[in-house]
Amino acid sequence: MSLAQSSSAAILMVQQLPDHGRCVLVDESQLILRAGEVYWPASLLKALLDPMTTAVALDVGKDAPLYALSCEIARLSQYEAVLCNPRSLLQSSLPSVFAHAGKALQLAHWIKSHRHCGFCGSRLEAHTVERALQCPECQHRVFPRISPCVIALVRRDTQILLARHVGRGSGNFSCLAGFMEVGETPEETLCREVLEETAITVSNIRYVGSQSWPFPSQLMLGFHADYAGGEIKVDGHEILEARWFDASDLPTALPPPFSVAGQLIALFLQDLKV
Repeated sequence: MSLAQSSSAAILMVQQLPDHGRCVLVDESQLILRAGEVYWPASLLKALLDPMTTAVALDVGKDAPLYALSCEIARLSQYEAVLCNPRSLLQSSLPSVFAHAGKALQLAHWIKSHRHCGFCGSRLEAHTVERALQCPECQHRVFPRISPCVIALVRRDTQILLARHVGRGSGNFSCLAGFMEVGETPEETLCREVLEETAITVSNIRYVGSQSWPFPSQLMLGFHADYAGGEIKVDGHEILEARWFDASDLPTALPPPFSVAGQLIALFLQDLKV
């Protein structure tokens, strides 16, 4: 990949990084930690990695510029490097650390999955200024992709509807969620997903908040909604089980507190003063 030669560019080579910068390292879909720390000094990486390794700016503040890099952990074994499942940071790190790590994962995935132009097939190159890839032949420009999702906490008096999802741990209950489809509003997605996954209809939809969710590149839009009708019925493909839980008897394995799902549940309990 041809890279910009200015150290202020959004995409550059590791050899161009400022020595006082910090980096978040990604190996496939996992983070590389050093002695338990997420951040690596750029000065160290400049001496260890191939000079042509691609770095993407996360935050270019003058005091401590931050970058994302993809590399193989084998190159760093002498520095107590270990792989870390990024989901574990939800329980063990500050929200700001998870935000930086999540952004690094998304940008690394974007770079890896957009190597050629979707129009003419030419090899994409780094844009000289923006965080973007550009085709040198047809000038088509590709920006990091974000997939909007809706996540909903359905309420019925002092009860909430939670579900066990396929592939997320057999004992973990969380809110219902799904990707927005072309032409849908978030509210339409919410109604469709809840109906498809549980056969429940909802009303009085209220937006609560959002969160970047890097698995791999989602924007979670969180809502509360009230139960309108229906009996729970799951198909067993996406949802293994769905149940009504009373506020006084919630499952022990709930979403992490600063995840949008955890916030939706916390707000429900706050409203009831539980």
